[in-house]
Amino acid sequence: MLAAGLPPDTDRDVSAQLCSMALAVLLLVVIVSLGPLQAQKTMTSTGDGNLFRQVLFVLMFGFVILAARGLQTPRVFLVPPATLWLLVGWCWFSLAWSLEPSIAVRRLLLTTIVIWSIFLIVQRAGPERTIKTTILTLLAVLVINYAMIVLFPTASIHQARDVLDQNLVGDWKGVMPQKNYTGAVCAITFLMLVFAGGWIMPVLRIAFLLATAFFLFKTGSKTSQALTIGCLIIGGLYLAYDPKFRALLAPGAIIGVGVAILLGQFVWGDALAEISRGDALTGRGKIWSVLVDYASDHWLLGAGYGSFWNIGQDSPVYDYTSSWVRALGTGHNGYLDMLVTTGSIGLFLTVAALIIAPLSRLLWSRTIPRGQGALLIALLCFCIGHNFTESSVMDRDSIVQVFFMLVLALITVCTRPPPAPPAPLYFAWTGRFRPRAETQVVPSHEETFKP
Repeated sequence: MLAAGLPPDTDRDVSAQLCSMALAVLLLVVIVSLGPLQAQKTMTSTGDGNLFRQVLFVLMFGFVILAARGLQTPRVFLVPPATLWLLVGWCWFSLAWSLEPSIAVRRLLLTTIVIWSIFLIVQRAGPERTIKTTILTLLAVLVINYAMIVLFPTASIHQARDVLDQNLVGDWKGVMPQKNYTGAVCAITFLMLVFAGGWIMPVLRIAFLLATAFFLFKTGSKTSQALTIGCLIIGGLYLAYDPKFRALLAPGAIIGVGVAILLGQFVWGDALAEISRGDALTGRGKIWSVLVDYASDHWLLGAGYGSFWNIGQDSPVYDYTSSWVRALGTGHNGYLDMLVTTGSIGLFLTVAALIIAPLSRLLWSRTIPRGQGALLIALLCFCIGHNFTESSVMDRDSIVQVFFMLVLALITVCTRPPPAPPAPLYFAWTGRFRPRAETQVVPSHEETFKP
């Protein structure tokens, strides 16, 4: 049966076709066109006042509303889950104590528009068309990246004169501004080809997989490379997962957390000292120590959404360090960044909305096809893991944030329970039930999806 509120996914559905086109444009804009703007995250410039960027997303949001028939069926605006609404609402509420509300409002407005646009697109286009459109767009980006390497090698490969970190020299970045962005896109492309590329000719599929894997290797993005392997394993395990095992999840999780806490008591001190070293994790340890220091002093509310990094000389980072960390624009950890901006309440809502709720939906769902579930849990774990070393959670139109929301939207639609059949009519004067007329059954995505 179709998920409640999901329109039939047919080629004649003009609305769904328009939404899939909007998704392709959105992904290309985020990955290719606005990539240079994402790189401008330094303390000397807020990087958020680009009028073209703001107008472009507002126009795109208006088009999505019309394409998704939001004016005719306003209930489609309610498709994001309640946990995500609570997180977005808390971010808006945190503007009340934001250090730079004028900057934070623009950032949060863009974040909200991107989230809403993605959920509207997925709701109307359906999961199969959304996944196929995403794969085709990512393959187009892959071709563009290779073309850049061949035609403009000095512009698409990190050069010594262009980077402060000389370890980046020689890494491929393609059309994107930095190799970590490229690595994330290649990793997502590879996972989608493995778990949802069955509709592609086998020879082409293998060729694209090899090309994507080679480009990912040349980026030198160790985080994306390691996460790709781990997420492949997780997705493979999901294919063998039976929802009947869900009764074992709670005690298993409790035992796992208990063992982790027990082991952590023995290694926590040494691990913390190692992370605090300036060269640990390519310098991230020193960044994180600054964030932890600030969070210990402002643990409940934080600085307000979007009001820690990239706000000029008023940034709190100037009060907590005099090192090179001042010149950064992110904390290279999405969860720590949410902690210092939205406090412990915001971090709790982030974990609930982006980790606990979607994982629970996938592990408890009895209706989602195994292939789709494997793809979505692999992509979800990639986005979750990527934010331990990079910052993209609730960060406007950053690449991984866009895919994070795309995965959440797909999980919301794919795990939605089918509508309950109408109850039989009871005629008191006869003492008998009379069944309602049977409704037409439309094939669901379970029957059409090819892993």
